[in-house]
Amino acid sequence: MLSRFTLATLMATLMLTGCARLAAVTGTSPDSTATADTSAAQPATGAPIENNDTPTPFESGPTVINVSHLVTRTDDGSTIYLTVDGQNAGLLQKGEKKEIRVAPGKHQIGGYVQTLFGFGKVTIASVDVTTDPNSPKNVVYSVTRQKPTFSETDATPPNNS
Repeated sequence: MLSRFTLATLMATLMLTGCARLAAVTGTSPDSTATADTSAAQPATGAPIENNDTPTPFESGPTVINVSHLVTRTDDGSTIYLTVDGQNAGLLQKGEKKEIRVAPGKHQIGGYVQTLFGFGKVTIASVDVTTDPNSPKNVVYSVTRQKPTFSETDATPPNNS
């Protein structure tokens, strides 16, 4: 009988530890009613993007890169966290197209996908794109033979969600 209560107590303790708030992470004590500072409102450059409305430094610039999520048979439809030169540039949903504006020159277009429950991420290899103000560049994200890739193309593919 003692072993059943020990197991139940251990399981209850493990389940409730996920609900505990850590004062060291938030910077305030659990019983404090202070508001969060302004630095907590701005995500770090490596932090995941929660929605597509987050402002990025890639909304204005003289050159354009069109990034498309091409849906294929082997694509699981995961949302891609798009990166430009290692900085978050927004979300790329299944079948979506996104316009990125950058300075002329060489840039790396890549991204990552959150793993199950958001505990980690899987990085997708980037592609090098050299932009100029005369013509937009087109980059396509696709999954072929179970391998996700970014590749530069001549034209933007049709939206096939």
